[in-house]
Amino acid sequence: MSLIGRFRQICTEVEAEFERNRRRYGARIQCRPGCADCCHQLFQITEIEAAVISEGVRRLDPEIRQRLQERARAYLEERRKLVGERGQPEAWGNLPPPGTRLACPALEDGLCRIYEWRPLICRKFGMPLYNPDKPGRVFACELNFRNGEEIADSQLVTIQTGIHERWKRLQADYNASGGYRDPHPLTVARALLEDFSDLLADPPHCQRTGMLECKDIWHPEASTK
Repeated sequence: MSLIGRFRQICTEVEAEFERNRRRYGARIQCRPGCADCCHQLFQITEIEAAVISEGVRRLDPEIRQRLQERARAYLEERRKLVGERGQPEAWGNLPPPGTRLACPALEDGLCRIYEWRPLICRKFGMPLYNPDKPGRVFACELNFRNGEEIADSQLVTIQTGIHERWKRLQADYNASGGYRDPHPLTVARALLEDFSDLLADPPHCQRTGMLECKDIWHPEASTK
């Protein structure tokens, strides 16, 4: 299976795990159109995710694409200032701490304009999250679960560890195939402005062509979750 095919398979696994948690916890998982607190995180994405977003941006209506790109330019400047003042707050399952909120440029009227092509963390957020690299704790959105609440789920660790390991293997295989690694942090904003779609080639391109100058960048249609 191609690298992008494996990525899409992982996305499907994450979405199935989200639905399993929704069935388990019911109305406690409040993720719905208009609930966008998690869309104010500062986080980075991978080259594969950037490529998928860039490919999706090509399919958007030109007016929508222009609006997103205008917000992306403003976002990059605000992010540069915020990170310079406060560092890089970690985004892993919890809502952003006070003073570090910055709306994703793909967010419009409370809905995600790149929902079909969104990064993995955006697909995960809202359900209890287990990271095998940080064992001993389950992360969860404070709107859905109380801080310190025990999560009793015998399947969670096994399922999410498997997804995590498959994602790490995909990243390792991308590296082994000579896939391009950007020297600067990648964000959704950059994927909206720059064209990473050539990285979807299999094997992936080792270099990018026709890209915007990065010197000033800090070192699907709307749907329901």
